[in-house]
Amino acid sequence: MLERFLPLWTRLIDEKNLTNINGVWLIHSDEPLIHQWLIDALKPHYQAHHQQIKRMELISAKSWSDVLSELNSLDLFAENSALIVTGKHKPDIKMLEKFQQFIQDSQNGQNSNHLLWCLPKQDKKSLSTKVMKFFEQSGLVIDGNIHNEEMRATLLAKKAEQFQLNFETDAWQFLISHTQQNLLAAYQILSQLSLSWENQTIHLSILNQILQDSSQFDVFELSDAMLLGNLKRSMQILYYLRNSDIAPSIVLWTLSKDVQLILQLQAGKNPYELGIWKNKIASYQTAAHRTQTISQNWIHQLYQIDSAIKGITKQNPWQLIKLLIASFCHTPAPSFIKR
Repeated sequence: MLERFLPLWTRLIDEKNLTNINGVWLIHSDEPLIHQWLIDALKPHYQAHHQQIKRMELISAKSWSDVLSELNSLDLFAENSALIVTGKHKPDIKMLEKFQQFIQDSQNGQNSNHLLWCLPKQDKKSLSTKVMKFFEQSGLVIDGNIHNEEMRATLLAKKAEQFQLNFETDAWQFLISHTQQNLLAAYQILSQLSLSWENQTIHLSILNQILQDSSQFDVFELSDAMLLGNLKRSMQILYYLRNSDIAPSIVLWTLSKDVQLILQLQAGKNPYELGIWKNKIASYQTAAHRTQTISQNWIHQLYQIDSAIKGITKQNPWQLIKLLIASFCHTPAPSFIKR
């Protein structure tokens, strides 16, 4: 079955009878917040049915054997599992055949374990593969992408309701306009407002003050500077983020997203099919052309950064991030970056 995130998420939040959720789900979105909001909405359902949340990362296609083993674990003395899987490695046909028994047991009520596979946004070609069709036919495929500003505003309105925030019309319209196309920035403002203005009416003057107090760089400004090839500004923003205790994994998400889009553009993909906002297409196309001869090593660099963040290697993730940004800007790394 196919479903968009917004109606599913709303049902999960508003549902009074917490249903038992099992089987296989897949969500694809370029917004990490969407992945997390779905997990947060599922938690009460998991808790009500004694499903213990576990996480697994796919290191290779062979990792799916471990996923299936966990899902088929039916220890009478252990809680059921809600298994959240990340990673892009897809199961092969033989593994999909092995999954059929788990699907059948789930449908018959003999297995209460649940799989949620979190993926970045998938294009039309990827969604038509056998793996995606398997999840669509045997479980649920969730489109977690924000297709327009109306959808973003609706999501944020629901979050404001959860935070018990009440906005004057002018203040709400200003918030939506000020954070256009930026879900994370809007959510951060709502979160900040919830600390002091819960159950109170938020006027435009209050919102203006919050915005002035929180004026700072964010990962989206880093993305813009990189696309322009502006190394100096990119480093300025990166130093700010690091000194503000922003997790390197958040910066890695931004780098990974932009790298994937650039590589797909260089491979001849249509920018509209990739979901690039209209006002960003020219910047991405310029960056793709600028880096045509140097982008072949980026995936390996992303892997190195990810390994450093997870402690698999002893390298400094921030140093590796600097080197990738320098390459993205198509600028030889100055001595202050190499140190």
